[in-house]
Amino acid sequence: MQEEHRHWADGVAEELLKRTGKQVLETGTSISGIPHIGNASDVIRADAIRKTLDGKAAEVELIWVADDSDPFRKVPRGMESLKDYLGFPVKDIPDPYGCHKNFVEHFVSKFVTELADYGVKPTIYSGTELYRSRALNEEIKIALEKSKDIVAILNKFRTTPLPEDHIPWTPICAGCGRISTAKAYERNGTKVKYVCKTTKVTGGEAEGCGFEGEADALKGMGKMPWRVEWAARWHHFKVTCEPLGKEHAAAGGSFWTSIEVSKEIFGWEPPLPVIYEFFTLNGEKISSSRGNVITLSEWESICEPEVLKFLMYKRLNKQRDINLSTIPVLVDEYDEAERFFFGTGDLNEDAVKAKRSYELSQVGDARFLQVPFTLCTTLSQIVPDLDIERISKKLAALGYKSFDHEMLERRLTLSKNWVDSFGPENLKFKLLADEDSSKEYAKLDVKQKEALEKLYGELNANYTPEQFHKRIYETARGIGLKPDMLFEAIYKVFIGKSKGPKAASFILTLDKDFVEKRFAIHP
Repeated sequence: MQEEHRHWADGVAEELLKRTGKQVLETGTSISGIPHIGNASDVIRADAIRKTLDGKAAEVELIWVADDSDPFRKVPRGMESLKDYLGFPVKDIPDPYGCHKNFVEHFVSKFVTELADYGVKPTIYSGTELYRSRALNEEIKIALEKSKDIVAILNKFRTTPLPEDHIPWTPICAGCGRISTAKAYERNGTKVKYVCKTTKVTGGEAEGCGFEGEADALKGMGKMPWRVEWAARWHHFKVTCEPLGKEHAAAGGSFWTSIEVSKEIFGWEPPLPVIYEFFTLNGEKISSSRGNVITLSEWESICEPEVLKFLMYKRLNKQRDINLSTIPVLVDEYDEAERFFFGTGDLNEDAVKAKRSYELSQVGDARFLQVPFTLCTTLSQIVPDLDIERISKKLAALGYKSFDHEMLERRLTLSKNWVDSFGPENLKFKLLADEDSSKEYAKLDVKQKEALEKLYGELNANYTPEQFHKRIYETARGIGLKPDMLFEAIYKVFIGKSKGPKAASFILTLDKDFVEKRFAIHP
């Protein structure tokens, strides 16, 4: 494959294979609230690399670390009951809903299950358990022994320098259990003295209890600073690749700091970065605290998981907005890539990459559908019980004769959910009863009624939707009626609205005797 036609995942895989041995792809998520599709983006993208390496018979492992030793800095919307836990490690705060052992287990268990539904099954680690099981003790010893060297590296990236005797370890206060408030001030080997002081955090103040104590870092009740911890994990897991959002890769960002710590302190060649732009949701930043989120399972209730993966597998260095009201546009693009995958012939650069994104996005084997999402929204409202036999017959009449029935059933359900929750008003409808249709028909002018009757006479011609769409225009113009007036008449007698779904497909999916009642036999 020519380099300019190469998908980014193939390029990353080729670069990684220059580094011999096992490939370890690390991803992680801060568990500060409901894990959402933004949190999932790095692990889903990493899985594309894993799949590519696996296809090249490389030894590869994808890992995901829950960053659950981080302090609880801000109370997410709807979880105000947790306001007294600011400053605690998130692993040590209760489940606000009372159904799991703690806050982290509530959200992580669901997130991991959701990832599996998307075909993504990393090896799961808890950042807290890495410390408390003493798995990172080698790295902790190194960091404390080389604390002055670490401070020198960190200060290269800081506007306010850390003091030379800064200790790269924050204990958990034995008095109150908070981590944000424990201030280390003296170290003797791996033992750290600290005092618990009230500290400002993003969401307010974490109240210190005044306790003074000493903690042995090798017992794991605390953590290293993030920029050191990240490098420590690379060394511990022998990480070779890490996808990350561009905010971490900005000039002076945590990734570049951790690169130096990895090389100079832990002696590990840093992983290859895969840097991507972030998503917005409905034009705004995705944020748990603001309540502007959609989870993987919520997405899966309105659209196929493969479609979201396809979006994530497109060009990485472009910011994209996920507008839930325009899901059909994204699905149409995915369906086009499906045609590339199952089709033949020459493909241009964009088509080659789209085909590869489609292939990588599949959960299981790829299956052919090619029934448009918007058409499914129409069918799901015409046949609200989603009777697959009736719907299949209607699709056959429209020329759709070869498709995967199981995939169709899924798309019908998803499109029905989507149109109910996010669809624009012109796509939402309910077929009028005969009496109500007659009332709407009576309001039409003579030309509109004449056009409807002529259009009904065309129904035996076995038009495709495209041909019938053209015929609607021709019918209107043939009697001197503006086409918009005919479209309005169609929608009025069927659904009582001035606008609706694509008229040609809509009419052709209806039974002819039903159409006749609306077009031809009114008094």
